[in-house]
Amino acid sequence: MKNLTAVGKFLILTALLGSLSACASNSPYQSNSVKNSVVGPYSAANSLLYIGYREWKEHSFKLDDDQKRKQTGAVYSALEGEYGVVYRWYLGDAMGGAKAVHGYPQGSGFCKVVYSTIVKRDKETNFSETACKEEGHEGWRFIVK
Repeated sequence: MKNLTAVGKFLILTALLGSLSACASNSPYQSNSVKNSVVGPYSAANSLLYIGYREWKEHSFKLDDDQKRKQTGAVYSALEGEYGVVYRWYLGDAMGGAKAVHGYPQGSGFCKVVYSTIVKRDKETNFSETACKEEGHEGWRFIVK
């Protein structure tokens, strides 16, 4: 009976840890506005032609590496800067900006909510994301809600 209780506790602990890890991003140090393209999400594909069109569109409206660096810089500047200040960037066929809109204490640190806008080839997408900085962890960690 003791082993069953230990196994039960282990299963409960495993389930709890698994649900907590689902709240974290795959890459907690990268903003969603950098990872995602300006277009999407997409509906289910029903033909090879649609899949090809979707791939072309995704590629055409995704930030290139230099643009991603600019967006990342804007987001981190917003996280480290004053609330309401817009950090803008322009490069090639894209531009964007980010600003921290509010913050709140969380555990041993605090979190900030950042609004971002990215425009690529006349397509605009807005993002709202939250990043937290806690004692014992280096840097900002983006959380998924």
